[in-house]
Parts: sequence; structure tokens; C-alpha cells
Amino acid sequence: MYNHQEPEAPLGNVISTNPIVNLTATLASLTLLAGLFLCFADQRSRTIRRYAVQSVSLGVLWLGSIMLLWILAAIFSWIPWIGTPLAWAMLVIGIVGTAINLFLRVRMMFSAYRGVAYVLPLVGESLRRFE
Repeated sequence: MYNHQEPEAPLGNVISTNPIVNLTATLASLTLLAGLFLCFADQRSRTIRRYAVQSVSLGVLWLGSIMLLWILAAIFSWIPWIGTPLAWAMLVIGIVGTAINLFLRVRMMFSAYRGVAYVLPLVGESLRRFE
């Protein structure tokens, strides 16, 4: 029998060479809803599931933090004098969090399209059990 082994990739940890899987993993990384759909719809590919789980967790963390900041801004706005600057600070923190979310999603999408493994900072390793 012929035993064919793929050569080591110079880019890093290649997890998929199939362009359809890479494109689907890229779509899973796009939004929370796409990741949630593909997390349950595609049970065959570990690559797609990895990116879908990371996309869902990133979306839930972002949505939860935005809701918390919105509630804190509403509470702080009732405090005289210092409440308005605190509410504006919550808005700025929310904008920075949204920019970080966008950066991480774009980074995940580029890695998924190339077929290279990407692990989210801080939470990525703890999500490995859901893949």
C-alpha cells in the first residue's frame, strides 16, 4: 500500500487543506449567529466546530460586556456631576471592546481561510473541550 504523508507546513499548525472547509470555517468566524448555526449544523469537521465555538464564545463575551457597560452607564448617569463623565467612560470602553472584537474576528477569519489553527487569547484553551 502507498502511504502518503503530507509535508509539514512552514506557516504553523495547519488544520485543514480543504478549501470548502476553510471557507465554511471563515463563515463561522464571521458573526455570532453564523457560528451558532454552524456549531450545531456541521458535526463532521473539527475545524469548522473549532472556529464556530470560538466565534460563539467571542460573541457572547462581547454581547455580555456591552450589556453590562450599558447598564452601568445608565446607573452612573443618575449620579450628579460625576455620573456623566463615568457614563461617557463606559461608552468609550464599549467602543474599545467593539474594536477588539472586530480585530479578533478578522484575525480568526484570515486564519480560518488559510487553514491555520488559531486560538483566542485568554479563553481559547478553555474552549478546547467543546470542539
